[in-house]
Amino acid sequence: VIIAVNKTDDKRARGRFVEFFQLGFEPITEIAAEHGEGVGDLLDEVIRLFPSVRNKGRTLDDPEETAVAIVGRPNVGKSSLLNRLLKEERSIVSEIPGTTRDAVDAVLKWHKRTFRIVDTAGIRRPGRVARGGQIESISVVLSKRAIDQADVAVLLIDSTEGVTDQDAAIAGEAEKAGCGIVIVANKWDLMKGQGTNFSKDFDDRLRQQLKFLDFAPILHISALTGERAPKVLETIDKVAEARMRRVPTAELNRFIQTVTAAHPPASPGKREVRIMYATQKSVAPPTFLLFTNVATEFHFSYQRYLVNQLRETFNLIGTPVRLHVRRRART
Repeated sequence: VIIAVNKTDDKRARGRFVEFFQLGFEPITEIAAEHGEGVGDLLDEVIRLFPSVRNKGRTLDDPEETAVAIVGRPNVGKSSLLNRLLKEERSIVSEIPGTTRDAVDAVLKWHKRTFRIVDTAGIRRPGRVARGGQIESISVVLSKRAIDQADVAVLLIDSTEGVTDQDAAIAGEAEKAGCGIVIVANKWDLMKGQGTNFSKDFDDRLRQQLKFLDFAPILHISALTGERAPKVLETIDKVAEARMRRVPTAELNRFIQTVTAAHPPASPGKREVRIMYATQKSVAPPTFLLFTNVATEFHFSYQRYLVNQLRETFNLIGTPVRLHVRRRART
């Protein structure tokens, strides 16, 4: 049973959304049928409950596949990484090559998992696209489309150059799209002899430059030599599972009671702000709805606290987590 609560474009109706949990059914989705809002989420829930696709991610073509986009600036080694993964994993289902400017799809099996990996053409700055002509412009569209359709994006960075503004821009596209993210520092074989603390210092600088991706795991590999390359698929799999994780409502509300008791939200007015109820609205990425006793917006630091606690408690590695706060309707 899936409950679809209609007409939630009306603010008064949205405030009563929490009352439907008293019926004892989950999942519950919000829709506004007249305007088409939330219908996509409803269809995702319907598909998710089919036995053949239960607990699987949203993918490019096949719901039983995990769609992976290898993204990054030109010449950071995206095609080399794809080729390395195909050489490492012998059970290749198919390989669909395009030109060097197009996205390239490869489907492979790994430990009973199926991955459709898209090696995108490098995402370039708008100025470069304009100078590069129409083909480069199309490649940018294909790259961003692959991110939008991916379950997990592998952000490939040239470790000899470090993080650039363009890396940050690409990372922002992936986070905004809500796909899981794995950061891979390539060409690590060229960083030998840098000292015992170099790896930690590199990661610290990367975290500082990509603060909004503090949840993404970092791998150091060499696509050329194969060093640590097998860890890529293993990490992608963990992130894809976390992105589809659903927390039972009772467990989620026990969690909310614990974390708010340890650190209650600030109360800007005379009334104490309390989180009355919480539910997970959707997956891919995990999205949580918090109902409060008064209309309020949590400070970004408190939202970050809740998100960090959610990640730690429910092992939400590598996936964006969304929080929405709403005042519970008066009865």
